[in-house]
Amino acid sequence: MKNKIFLLALLLCTACNLNKPYTIYQYDNGDDYVKDGTIRIVDTKSKKIGYATPDGKVLIAPQFAYGYPFENGRAKVTYKGTQKAVENSQGEYHYWESDAWFYIDKQGHKINSK
Repeated sequence: MKNKIFLLALLLCTACNLNKPYTIYQYDNGDDYVKDGTIRIVDTKSKKIGYATPDGKVLIAPQFAYGYPFENGRAKVTYKGTQKAVENSQGEYHYWESDAWFYIDKQGHKINSK
């Protein structure tokens, strides 16, 4: 119940605070999980991925073709790539393939992969 209230509040805050055509990235049949204080957002027109705080403040505007959740202050992203279905999953599962991955910090600056 607590999670449902949180998600409803998050959706309302996101709708009110973003004032942009962004939605929460859909993962595992629902909204993206909060990870390292962020959620992934998607531009409804371009389908690009960006990042926001759980209360809806945009940290990094959607601009990436694909992006993983933040972990330890950094996220793995790419501007180009392809989405491929996992073999024998009937299209239910997918993965992203790119030869141009890099890491960003929470301000969107490119950082070393360490």
